[in-house]
Amino acid sequence: MSNTTASTTEQSENVRCKYCMSYKVVKDGKVHGQQVYRCRNCSHRFYNNGQPSKMKVKKHVIVAALNLYFDGLSVRKVQNQLAQLMGEKVDSSTIYRWIVKYSALVSKFCEEKMNPETSGKWHEDETMIKCEGRNVWFWEMIDEETKFLVGSHLGGERTIEETMKIFESANRITKERPKVIFVDGSNSYDRAFNKVYYSRYKANRVELVKRVGIQARTTNNVVERVHGTLKDRLRPMRGLKNEKASKILLDGYVVNYNYVRKHQTIKKTPAQAAGIQITNGWSELIDKATQDQALEHGGERKPEEQVVEVKA
Repeated sequence: MSNTTASTTEQSENVRCKYCMSYKVVKDGKVHGQQVYRCRNCSHRFYNNGQPSKMKVKKHVIVAALNLYFDGLSVRKVQNQLAQLMGEKVDSSTIYRWIVKYSALVSKFCEEKMNPETSGKWHEDETMIKCEGRNVWFWEMIDEETKFLVGSHLGGERTIEETMKIFESANRITKERPKVIFVDGSNSYDRAFNKVYYSRYKANRVELVKRVGIQARTTNNVVERVHGTLKDRLRPMRGLKNEKASKILLDGYVVNYNYVRKHQTIKKTPAQAAGIQITNGWSELIDKATQDQALEHGGERKPEEQVVEVKA
């Protein structure tokens, strides 16, 4: 930064460093009339303007781009909407980088820090999508009552190993064992289920219910809406182009489904139905994930912030 005045030593207790979350922040002159701060912990200088660190574009523009993209617009159309509605001229490659960056960051935070309270009745099904010009399977598992997407996995053939990964994904996200899992009649479920959930103790047993024919419709109907939401998102993309990036984008889709979009049946987001009070969608999630990341890299908490509150 340039054109600054001499640094001061005035402690700014209500300002927090956006790079390391330290409260050891002092005023450090002004640039074009705007107050600049310096962190004594990491030496970064910054404006206290609410924008994410290392980002020149205001956060509400990034949030708008994420909302438009996961609502089904292509990156090019998101670019046009930002220009027409907000007067922000942003390159399409920059928008794509935002989507990848914050999908990965927020998804990791939600998996590690959020603890959804589910009914324990999980329905699993998979749908075929195109990735790198070939057909692959995307597995989704949803809680019956909260509609929370408890697990997802992008994989190849419907093998035992791939089936195990959807069960393991649900375990990581919910941090609990379900009561019952409803699946279709695929033979891969039995062995995969036993490898992940087998227990000789009655209290830890999980029931596997396989439905075929007309009975399978109950399970399919529960998950079908999620499949439809995914297909709506993928339609303008004409398939996924890169497997590694695709997994990140699908993580963002799961975050958007669970924490941002209100479910028409329950009139709230699945996360809210599962006891997680995220009320401001991507904006709040980015703030929490960015703060948590900074704290992991040596930031400091106030005494009352020793535990990140994510539930009501």
